[in-house]
Amino acid sequence: MLRGMHPLVRRVQRLQTIAVFECAARLGSFTAAAAQLGMNQSAVSRHIGALERAIGQELFDRSPNRAALNANGELLLTAVQSGFDTIEHTLDTITSAGPTFLLAANPGFAQQWLVPYLDRLQVVMGDVYLRLSLFDRDAELTVDAFDVAVHLAPIATSPPGSRVLFEERVLPVAAPEFADDAGLDEHAAPEDLLDVVKLHLDSRDRQWMNWAGWFAAHGLSLAPAQPRLSYNNHALVMHDAMAGRGIALAWRGLVDGLLLAGVLVPVGPEVHRPETAYQVIPGPSCPPGAADQVADWLLDLIG
Repeated sequence: MLRGMHPLVRRVQRLQTIAVFECAARLGSFTAAAAQLGMNQSAVSRHIGALERAIGQELFDRSPNRAALNANGELLLTAVQSGFDTIEHTLDTITSAGPTFLLAANPGFAQQWLVPYLDRLQVVMGDVYLRLSLFDRDAELTVDAFDVAVHLAPIATSPPGSRVLFEERVLPVAAPEFADDAGLDEHAAPEDLLDVVKLHLDSRDRQWMNWAGWFAAHGLSLAPAQPRLSYNNHALVMHDAMAGRGIALAWRGLVDGLLLAGVLVPVGPEVHRPETAYQVIPGPSCPPGAADQVADWLLDLIG
């Protein structure tokens, strides 16, 4: 191995292994990944096994007929996709002769309202190269890194030209089995949740409501010394809530599909913060009218 080589290359040895992991994790199937990558399933399994041995952690929960991404795998997938997006965006910037339009959003909103419909938005935006950039913390959303962003932020301090999509409405949710075992339903009182296992999203550099804020809205105080499960990614919070590991805070507009499907159920009252909203926010170099195009399209889509 060459001296001075990047630590990631020394650790994983073959970066193709990272690409195989990303494909298998994204598709949720070793068989589907093998078909997309043009290799056999055993080769995909060997790559995944080599990666797990290199980092000393399992990335999938395996059973005889399937392999499901575990919490370690979810974290790595988020990091890998973010890295791939950055590399692809840089390559596009270098090689593309046409204009590029960069739309930034957090993963929760992007998964629900952008990724499934990007082809439709591309038609609306016309003759530009549409790129989606994901950010998880406010500090990642630098003003020179996007044309338009979809962001949960206070309305009063948002830049001129921002458009509200929906106001912040937060409710506690849980898997149906967990709710039944805990004796909780949509009519549960806030105090009923004080001693229930809660899944916390790390609130550093995020403007989202946290559990302390939710309880404060009901005149209650959450004991700071209370045991807690803390996550740095909202997708992991929802994943573990659906797996029955505790109750989580969820946002109307993002969780409605999961509630409708019955994989999560409300376990307490909703808190409405009308001063904070998911908004379409123009960047400093946003083309004229582009933010309104995105906002009008999203409002029509959301209904």
